[in-house]
Amino acid sequence: MSDLLAQRKDFKKRVATQPVLAQRRANTPSTAMSSRVLPKQSATLSQIERAHEEASVLTRVHQIITFLKQSQRPCTADEIRLHISEFRDDGPEFQHLTNNAKVIYTAATNTFAYRPEFDIRTAEELVEYLRKLPDHGGLEVKKLTDSYLDTSSVIAELQKKQRILVVSDKTKRPRFIFYNDMPLETAIDDDMKTSWLQLQVPDEPELSREMEKAGLKRMQAEAREEKEQQGVKKTKKSSRITKITNTHLVGIDLTKDYVPESK
Repeated sequence: MSDLLAQRKDFKKRVATQPVLAQRRANTPSTAMSSRVLPKQSATLSQIERAHEEASVLTRVHQIITFLKQSQRPCTADEIRLHISEFRDDGPEFQHLTNNAKVIYTAATNTFAYRPEFDIRTAEELVEYLRKLPDHGGLEVKKLTDSYLDTSSVIAELQKKQRILVVSDKTKRPRFIFYNDMPLETAIDDDMKTSWLQLQVPDEPELSREMEKAGLKRMQAEAREEKEQQGVKKTKKSSRITKITNTHLVGIDLTKDYVPESK
């Protein structure tokens, strides 16, 4: 009995001296997924919110520029706020407007004004601008669409008064306008007009003879072209290859004189 008790005590001592190993536990799917997916989802939501806010800012900037264009004068920040309540001096819309090429910002008065491509407001200003163009060049009408000008009515009025020249498209809408230099228009006598209309242009062969009688010469290029056409045309040697399909001529060279054999 004493031996059994001694063995039992010895077994407990050996068990107590054995090292204790920690049990490894795998993360549950919900814990693992939440640690990876949630930060990514939150980042995506943040990007969407920023993009939505930026789009809202740009929409308000466009509305402010439209308001300035319709006002046709410098407007204060308080006047803009009456139409766009979100507009603030320290807001993003303010920064966009001060850096926009279509807006004139005056810091001294804290005002904003629309900047058209051509600051033309009256018919006289349009005529004066066309007159000062180099070599009296023209102006494309569509470039005046954002100016402070009723383009269609002003152009029609100036064309009627013969102060400008208009080039229209197929739909008869003005496309280009030019300054009409009136001093260059010379009055023509009615007798001269009648004589001009009575002139008849002869046929081409007769025209050539009439010009020679009058001592006039045709253009060199035209004369050279006619001379080339009158030259002797060289015939091209035919390079077509004739195929022999007759079976009774197979084996006979037709390029040589053929003499039949004597019987």
